[in-house]
Amino acid sequence: DFQVDQLFLDLEDGVAPDAKAAARELINSAGQKKFTAPLVSIRVNALESAWIDADIDLLAAGVGRWIGSVILPKVRHVDDIKVFSDALTKVEKSVNREVGSITIDAQIESAQGLVNCEAIASDNRVTSLNFGPADFMADLGATAEEVTSNEYALMKILVAARAAGIAAIDGPTLEVRDISKFEKSSRISAAMGFDGKWVLHPDQIDSCHAIFTPTQERFDEASCLLEAYEHFTSSSGGAKGAAIYKGAMIDEASRKMALSVYNRGAAAGLRASRHFIA
Repeated sequence: DFQVDQLFLDLEDGVAPDAKAAARELINSAGQKKFTAPLVSIRVNALESAWIDADIDLLAAGVGRWIGSVILPKVRHVDDIKVFSDALTKVEKSVNREVGSITIDAQIESAQGLVNCEAIASDNRVTSLNFGPADFMADLGATAEEVTSNEYALMKILVAARAAGIAAIDGPTLEVRDISKFEKSSRISAAMGFDGKWVLHPDQIDSCHAIFTPTQERFDEASCLLEAYEHFTSSSGGAKGAAIYKGAMIDEASRKMALSVYNRGAAAGLRASRHFIA
């Protein structure tokens, strides 16, 4: 068993056209009992593909009873989400699930998708935006070897996700044996504020956890700043809107950034080992 936050079973690019029917049979026969990840998902084929109808039939045949979400690739417009959401509603009714309980992880993999990502993120069924770097570069006509940064696309996806109150997930690093390249990419997206990153190989899992989970030291710093801010804004601490803490100004924006680090660490099981002393 791999210690991951989400596991997805692929029916799209990871499966050759002639093997898609067999892949559906494997998923249908496996069932939820085979998987221990907190969230188990399926990546279906794109809406415009020849295989999407069979993928939806698979969900209605029973797989829709136990999956948590569906990863929808190559989303270009919010209408793609609405069309697929209607299909999921029919699936949910057919397997006696609450309508809306199967969520959508939308993959942004094109210029159109990036331009429309705010609208895509705003749909109630969408719970995350996922960057697809390889298809995105191909859509732009870029040469991957010469383009070393996706920061514009990442930031736009992140802003859209945060505005909608959903998760932002960075896409995969294709060189699965080059851990240093994976770690470099992960550090960039983690520093920007992304919630996680796709891993394609078990060798990438530990690095991903280490980078996206705050260290104990960073968690303690965030915890102490939160306590300090609470003190300084209280009547006993002077009721200040801004204060000097460890030689730097802290204010409401500082509190929000510290809270983001604190929440991420707490979710990973960290507990404060030191506290602010007035």
